[in-house]
Amino acid sequence: MDQMVLKAQQWVNATYTGVSGYNPCTENGMTGWETIYCLTRALQHELGITTLSDNFGPTTWADLNAYGPVGRDSDNINMRTIAEAALYCKGYSGGDIDGGFNVDTGAGLTALVADMGLPGPQQPDSQIYNVEPKVFKALLTMDAYVLTSGGSSMIQTCQRWLNDAYYGKGQFFIGPCDGHFSRNVQQALVLAIQYQMGLTDSQVTGSIGPTTEGALKTTAYVSNGSQDSGDAGWVRLFQCAVAFNNYDNHWGDGGGTFTSDLAFTVTRFQQFCSLDATGAADYETWMSLLVSTGDPDRKGTAFDCMYPLNATTIQTVKDNGYSTVGRYLIGGTNKVLTNSEIALIFDNGLSLFPIYQDEGNALSDFSNPQGVAAGNDAAEAAISFGIPYGTVIYFSVDFDATDDDITSAIIPHFQGVRDGISAMGSQYAIGVYGCRNTCIRLAAEGLTTRSFVSGMSTGYSGNLGYPLPDNWAFDQIKDFTLASGTSGAVEIDNDIASGRDPGINSVTRPRDPNDAFYTYLIWLEARAGQWIDQGHTERSAPELVAQYLRARDGLYKFTGSDTVFGSLDQDFIDFVNTYPDEPFAAPLRDPDLLWDSDIDHFGASFGAVLTTGLPGDLTTANLADFGSWGGDLVSVLGQFHQSGLSDDQAYDFASQKIAGKGDDTNFSLGDFLADIDAWVLGNVTRQGSTQALSTGIKANYASPATSSARRQAFYALRFGGSTDTLASALVNAMIGGDSAAEMVGIRAAFWLENFGSASCPSPEFMSSNSVTGVGQAFRDAIIQYCS
Repeated sequence: MDQMVLKAQQWVNATYTGVSGYNPCTENGMTGWETIYCLTRALQHELGITTLSDNFGPTTWADLNAYGPVGRDSDNINMRTIAEAALYCKGYSGGDIDGGFNVDTGAGLTALVADMGLPGPQQPDSQIYNVEPKVFKALLTMDAYVLTSGGSSMIQTCQRWLNDAYYGKGQFFIGPCDGHFSRNVQQALVLAIQYQMGLTDSQVTGSIGPTTEGALKTTAYVSNGSQDSGDAGWVRLFQCAVAFNNYDNHWGDGGGTFTSDLAFTVTRFQQFCSLDATGAADYETWMSLLVSTGDPDRKGTAFDCMYPLNATTIQTVKDNGYSTVGRYLIGGTNKVLTNSEIALIFDNGLSLFPIYQDEGNALSDFSNPQGVAAGNDAAEAAISFGIPYGTVIYFSVDFDATDDDITSAIIPHFQGVRDGISAMGSQYAIGVYGCRNTCIRLAAEGLTTRSFVSGMSTGYSGNLGYPLPDNWAFDQIKDFTLASGTSGAVEIDNDIASGRDPGINSVTRPRDPNDAFYTYLIWLEARAGQWIDQGHTERSAPELVAQYLRARDGLYKFTGSDTVFGSLDQDFIDFVNTYPDEPFAAPLRDPDLLWDSDIDHFGASFGAVLTTGLPGDLTTANLADFGSWGGDLVSVLGQFHQSGLSDDQAYDFASQKIAGKGDDTNFSLGDFLADIDAWVLGNVTRQGSTQALSTGIKANYASPATSSARRQAFYALRFGGSTDTLASALVNAMIGGDSAAEMVGIRAAFWLENFGSASCPSPEFMSSNSVTGVGQAFRDAIIQYCS
């Protein structure tokens, strides 16, 4: 309870209870919308509005703006007191909540204005004592102006700059500075773009339309070397758009300069979105940053359609360059898929990705039991068509699911889908069709491996303010009719394909879902071969490829990382990055567990194994272990240390984290698979084999049986297939130190950097019960997956 918030609640209730339209708030000392609504109604009453409302609408704004600033010289003491009360609700000092606007009120108001990114007092060491109308409006929201949990300081910098640069525009209101991208922040950015275009207050809308699109095509182009001429301009606006999509915007000291580093980041974003990798802020890139469709007129290579294809319509889609089609496994007479249509698709050289939708367009269609039924039905239909093992089936969430909807119904539904597919033999991977937030949330829960994004639903709250999901396979951006007015007319949804899901091209000879990854790896091996042929013979091709995988996203940098993973050949990394034709960095999926390996993690762990190799005594641990499974295990121990849970909860906590499928673990199933591959393949390379990584991975990922065999090979290689050896080695990896002094030092530095505290400066200070619990969880995971 906050005593000053309680005082604010008591004052507003005592002052306005009895006023027609005023609804008292609970006096509990806790800030929330209920209290904000009370203060809003109080303000409306003081402005002379007779019909009070929770909504701070156009009338309230117009009247407040006409009233002007509220400060210590204002005649209406209640207006001053409302502002003081609202300051406390925001977490700032509001003085005595008596309308006095004393020095404490000035300090709170000055701090608030600074956190909003607005200019401070004109004189040094002075304070602000006037609440400007836009600041007052912002006070009566639940927006935060400091970083909140999970917030990004880079995004906050952009939020504050937007407030400062466009505060003076009539339709631009102060937005949050909490470090989170949201619908309101998205609209603020679009408003800023429209003002930068030269539109007037009466012309701006906060949404992308033909006029804004025209300006993005003609005047918004910036590229490497571009600079804003003043405090606001296209470069900074572009940097904001980049940051809001969770990419480093290279803001620097004050933004406004398009650097080569920004160009490189933009190239990565363009590759991720399947755009032309120009490195510049061209029209398609602007649109992909700003709106869920991107450029809606982009030509896709994939499509989905409701109606079955026939000999005439399939020729139409082929003539228009489409190669992949999404069709429904079940449905009424419109959607129904048949064996003959599947044959027609394959005979014409197209591939197929299956979609499941039975209703699915309202919240009432989603629950755990309904999900189980959907999983059963989809798997049964896929089996009947002979759809190959491992194919992704996209389950539809065809409505604007809110965050609460996703938590209460969509996640339980997909847990049911998982269980329903499992009951039918676990032959298929799970994907989702839905808005960006739905896709992101389900992936974070470990329930889906691929996303089919309903990008053309630009007005969906689940699309506005959310980036493209990391695991997107298809992005649906526009519906239209091809060859309209002819016998070959076909209504389609135009889809952009990322390459993460190639679809299937046979019901008897399935395409390997890892083909695109093998293409990427072979391309990297070719670059490594060129590098070695130029006289750089210090490192083998497998080591160079692994180094590039480790370094491509800037991961695995900590004190001693080069000692652990091997000294990085930055010249080779730069050499690879000069090639413009880098293929899509497709994921690598385990054919037995139907889960992606973390290939960047593999690159680092492979380097560790190659650098140090097996310890002479398998019951001990060394730098190769710390650079792979051992370091991951220490990270889980660190997560448990930070959780504040009691020692007897260590096993349960670690069991959820080790080989976990969500995004809240430092030792995911993807990491686990990567560590196994690193040991199995790294040991072969260390023994002098010239086998290419692509050859080894293909062999290990050829089938569920070979996948299982490689995990067993890891257990035998590293732990001798012995649970006693495993138990000893894992303890040594976390807290041991007798035989690996160098590892102990690096481990201690890693711990201090990431998890250390005064009470626990290194993992050796963790209780034996905690270490034992985490170790037992790892042992059980090894036995489950590798024995």
